[in-house]
Amino acid sequence: MTLDQIIGLSGIPLFTLFFLNYAFMVYVATYKLKEMQSHFKHSRFVASHRGDASTPLILRTGNLVLIWSLLVFKFFRKMDPNSIEEVKHFPRNLRPWVMIPGHINACCIVWGFGVLVWINIKGYL
Repeated sequence: MTLDQIIGLSGIPLFTLFFLNYAFMVYVATYKLKEMQSHFKHSRFVASHRGDASTPLILRTGNLVLIWSLLVFKFFRKMDPNSIEEVKHFPRNLRPWVMIPGHINACCIVWGFGVLVWINIKGYL
């Protein structure tokens, strides 16, 4: 099996992992999001994206990604100075529910773009 075939076939488990991770994010957004949002009382970003029970799942998972970006990237915290102190006091027991799916999604997206770049460089498209 050549390197081209291995890289090309890596897209199948990559997208499977991405969609399984998205299903896990839907679970977290359904059952844990309210508790996570309650720790961001003064954050403008989280306050502007709060929803209720009738909010579509895709928007709830987007709010989960927003909380992940506040926890990971200092750039977003500088844009929302009210969230700096709230991120410091975000409970340790809720962090894995946000961090693990966020990092898996980031890796899947980077690897997917890498596969697309490889395909374009090799001229398969």
